[in-house]
Amino acid sequence: MAPHRFSFLRCGSLTLILWSSVWATLLQAETRLETRGPATGTLYISGGGKLDLAEFVELVRRTTRQASPIIRVMTTSQGKRRQAEIEQGKEFRLLTSLQAKFGLKQSTELFTLSREEANTPEFYGEIDTADAVFMAGGNQCYFTDTFLDTETLAALRRLLDRGGVIGGSSAGAQVQASFMTRGDYGKRVIMGDGEHQRGFGFITNIAFDVHVEERNREHDLFTLFKAKPGSLQDRSLDSQQLLGIGIDQDTAIIVEGDRCTVSGPGRVTVFDPRQWTGGSEPYFSTLVEGQVFDLASRHLVEFEVEKKGQ
Repeated sequence: MAPHRFSFLRCGSLTLILWSSVWATLLQAETRLETRGPATGTLYISGGGKLDLAEFVELVRRTTRQASPIIRVMTTSQGKRRQAEIEQGKEFRLLTSLQAKFGLKQSTELFTLSREEANTPEFYGEIDTADAVFMAGGNQCYFTDTFLDTETLAALRRLLDRGGVIGGSSAGAQVQASFMTRGDYGKRVIMGDGEHQRGFGFITNIAFDVHVEERNREHDLFTLFKAKPGSLQDRSLDSQQLLGIGIDQDTAIIVEGDRCTVSGPGRVTVFDPRQWTGGSEPYFSTLVEGQVFDLASRHLVEFEVEKKGQ
C-alpha cells in the first residue's frame, strides 16, 4: 500500500504543479494590456522634421471623400510664443499652405492655453465641423495641460468616431499615445517630469518617441521599459506592457484600425518588451517605407506599397 500511496501523492503533486502553471499563464494573459488603434478614423503620426503636407492632405481627401476637406490646425503646443505671434497678426505657415497651396480656404487655426475656453462650444465646435485636425509640433505638455479631460478632447474622439483624420508631428505625434514621453517643459528627457506622462490615448498601451536618428535617441525608450513598478504617474501601469515606437524625422506612420503603415525615407523602430527574456538581447523591429505592422498582434504584416523610386 505504501508504494501505491506514494504514487498517488506524486500524481497529486504533479497535478497541483500543472494547475499552478496553467493558472499563472491565465493570470498573465488576463493582465496583458492590449495595444489597439482607433476603431474608426485614421491617425497620421510624424516623427518631425519636414512634413509631407501633400501626403497628409491626400490622406484626408481619400479617407473623408471630401475634395475640399475642412482641416483645423491646432497650435497650442507652440505655447506663449504662438500666443505672442497671434497678437502680432502673424499667420501660421502650415495653415497658409493649406489655404494657398491646396485651396482649403475653410481650414482654420485653433489655439488656446485656457482649459475654460477648451470647454466652450465656440472652441470645440470647430472640431465638430471639421473633417480633420492636425496638431503642430512644439511642446506636448501644452496640449495635455490644456485639453486632457475637456470637451475639446471629447470632440477629437468624435472626429475619429465619424471617420475623420487626426494628424500630428513631433509633439503632435507624442501626445496621441497613451503614455506620453518627454512630458516636461525643460529637459525633455524620455520620462519627462513624472507629471505629464498621460497622453490623449488615441492608441492604447503605447508610447512614441520622435526625431530618433537625428537626435541619437535610438535607445531612449529602454529607459521607459526599465521603470520600476509603481514609479510611473499611473502607479498601476507596468511599463513592460507598453509597445514602444520610435519614428525618424521626415517619416510617418499611418494608423488605420490596428495596422500602421510606414511612409517616408527614415526608419520606424518598434520595441516590444514582452518578447524580452532574461539575458536576451533587447528585441525590436526596424521598419521601412511601405511595411505594415499590426499593433494588436505586435507582428510585421507585409509591404503595403512599393518603396518610392523602385
